[in-house]
Amino acid sequence: MPLESPTAVPVERHFVFSDRWLAETIRLDLAGSRSQISAMTSQQQLDAERVARQLQGSPEQRVLSWAAILAQSIGLEEALHTWRQRSALMLMVMCILAFAGGLSASIGIMGAGDAPVNVLWALGALLGFNLLMLIVWGISLGMAPGELSLGNAWFWLSTRLAGKRTTLLARSFAGLSARIGLGRWWMAAVTHSIWSSAAAGAFCGLLLALSLRSYVFVWETTILPASLFNALVQGIGWLPAQLGFSVPADSVVTAAGVVNSDWASQPALERRAWAGWLCGALLVYGLLPRLVLLMFSAFKLTGGMKTFRLDLHHADWRALSARLSPADDKVGVIDPEQPVETSRPRAGQRCSTADGDAVVIAFELNDQIDWPAHFSHFHHERVANRQERLHALSVLDQSPPRALLLVCDAAQTVDRGSLAWLSEASGRALQVAVLLAGHGSDSRRQLWRQQLQTLGILPSSVFDHEADARLWLESNA
Repeated sequence: MPLESPTAVPVERHFVFSDRWLAETIRLDLAGSRSQISAMTSQQQLDAERVARQLQGSPEQRVLSWAAILAQSIGLEEALHTWRQRSALMLMVMCILAFAGGLSASIGIMGAGDAPVNVLWALGALLGFNLLMLIVWGISLGMAPGELSLGNAWFWLSTRLAGKRTTLLARSFAGLSARIGLGRWWMAAVTHSIWSSAAAGAFCGLLLALSLRSYVFVWETTILPASLFNALVQGIGWLPAQLGFSVPADSVVTAAGVVNSDWASQPALERRAWAGWLCGALLVYGLLPRLVLLMFSAFKLTGGMKTFRLDLHHADWRALSARLSPADDKVGVIDPEQPVETSRPRAGQRCSTADGDAVVIAFELNDQIDWPAHFSHFHHERVANRQERLHALSVLDQSPPRALLLVCDAAQTVDRGSLAWLSEASGRALQVAVLLAGHGSDSRRQLWRQQLQTLGILPSSVFDHEADARLWLESNA
């Protein structure tokens, strides 16, 4: 199958979690013994790399563009779309069945109205299993995700219904979600969706039964005092009462506990009070907790998917990322013992006539680093590609700053291309300092300091904390 032209994957494309999911699937395919990509001709694979290499952007964007091209070539993108559709359909079917089950269970519990309804038994039947499963779910948060859950049932069914082509997609989805801590929240979102549907069905069934039939409400006991039931009813009804639901008065609760053959004579106002109490308890303790947890799970998922990035320092991605780098940037990891060739002197030569305002430049920061953070009141630039590098240098040429703060990602590998540009930028300012942002290891930060020292930037001007860098900038601005 011919590969798409370079314009098939736009330069400014916004990559999302599903693109990284496809990239992970491509990685697993290449590692497998029956790789669809390995079966492609060498020319097709080289063409995919050439197309991705011509694109501008970060190394991860080029990797994702390469993966998108290959995924489209072997039909993996279409398989992903099909699986997502069938997964959504399966979840919808399970929610509908849960709603219908809750509706019918509620009507069955209330009965035909030809006998009194024991309110405590009814409430226990409507809420008991839901609350029990909710408690089990809460306890399981401190444990590894279990196999027996509605979320896992949905995942298994959707995978089987989508066909054999989705097996690799399912493996990569499960592995990726578990590795970045989203597996639990995917399963939680599905589980709470289904339980919310069941609770909504039970609530609708209760409203339907109360609307079409007349019920008498009682409670019965042999050994427990009436005061206990009064306290129980008032305690359960307190929270729903804050939302406007009725709570039976003590006298009404006491009257409902009197065994009376003439049970049909219960006043209508008392029946409505009990009906409001049942509805409020089912809504507040059954439906609302599931909806809140569903929204919380969706929030965790959304945040996790937005911040997730491929780890290009991983062995499986490092070589590919190097191959996809443009020719002028493909410099690899610097050997600290090798000299670095730059177009400008490195031994601390600065622009002695610089008298412009202080400037802060963020150099190839990943999206997880807050920017511009505490430097928004200074003139700031962000550099992530070749055009932005040229633009930042032109800004420095127009008004060479007295103080230049370069913000670098400490987790990134320091390479010759980066140092060459940092050397050019630092030569256009009077005073230069570097902030190593992010969560780079101590050894990587030390490597940064060693290489920056070759540019005349002493370790005392390399900061690990924003507060120290901001203090330096303010004192030299």
